[in-house]
Amino acid sequence: MKRYAWGVFAVAMATTPPLLAQQTTAIKIGGQIKLGMDNVVSKSHSRDSLSASRISNNTSFWYLDGKEDLGGGLNANFHLEWDFAADTGAVGAGRNFFVGLSDKRWGKVQLGRQSVYFSHHWFLADAHGSFDTAPNAANSLNVLGSINGAYFAGGFLNNTIRYDSPNFAGFSGVASYSFDAESASNSRNGTFYINPTYTNGAFKFGFYHMTRKAQGGLPGQTVGTLDQSANRVAAGYAANGLRAGLIVDRNKVTDDATQASQYRVAYAIPVSYSFGPHMVSGTWGQALDTHANGSKLNDSGVKMLSLSYQYSLSKRTHLGVSVVELRNQRNGRYGFWLGGLSGMQLPAADAGGSNRLIYAGIKHVF
Repeated sequence: MKRYAWGVFAVAMATTPPLLAQQTTAIKIGGQIKLGMDNVVSKSHSRDSLSASRISNNTSFWYLDGKEDLGGGLNANFHLEWDFAADTGAVGAGRNFFVGLSDKRWGKVQLGRQSVYFSHHWFLADAHGSFDTAPNAANSLNVLGSINGAYFAGGFLNNTIRYDSPNFAGFSGVASYSFDAESASNSRNGTFYINPTYTNGAFKFGFYHMTRKAQGGLPGQTVGTLDQSANRVAAGYAANGLRAGLIVDRNKVTDDATQASQYRVAYAIPVSYSFGPHMVSGTWGQALDTHANGSKLNDSGVKMLSLSYQYSLSKRTHLGVSVVELRNQRNGRYGFWLGGLSGMQLPAADAGGSNRLIYAGIKHVF
């Protein structure tokens, strides 16, 4: 009986596929908590100044990241990532959720909810206000992200298939398609995105293009009549603690039902320098006049200056202070991206207003 049992066990082991017996999934838990105290002052010609002092959450999130070695250089990957408000404890919207396959030879394919367009230049030329201790309102997206404070371009989009290419002699890139609100009766809905990049030593260059069809109120993923086309060029330099960039962006929306359209051009120049535990950062940005239906809306731009200092207590814990100011022209309606008193677009009555933020905060990475 014992010989029979051992014989069955030996046959079972011999017929079990080796890969199934050997593979394990490595899972990582990580994220960051970023909180600070800020004072925001909003000034307008039509009313008295508004101000508020508060504790603000800034890009706090946590994630689960998994990878399984399938052999022969092939890996299975997944990533689950959630926002949360560290100031209130509320759980926010999900960020990146995907599963896919990767190989160093041919790249990565991922399916799920994924980042499209809006922040990808950060990794090339500008991390100010996103992954340092500065607040969200210090970011270049204050001027790059919208058309006179409206029609934000990109985001975390549902139902997305994405391909990341490997590096070929410095060239790499991302291509994705988001099915968004596409259905049998709305087959033209969707978002196409492409991002080729080139790296040569300390220099980096990227082009970013996004086309969205038949959406509702952007950036929402609902059926509607708005089409959006956004193009961005970014060049960056990073060496010996210095990081500098130039980003130029053109954002256009068209109402497919009425053919009414708006577009504007904006640019930002982020610079940072790290030495020892210190980092100083600054971003100058400007959005030029908006054009509506072929006519320029005079004095509808904005200028931004953001300055920050960061001190690293350790590799995971950092302190920082920031001062940011947005100054709208007479018909400008730009507000702070994720951090103002009036939202991303100022009310029409407050056109020409300015916003100032003073911030002191802490970031811990885990």
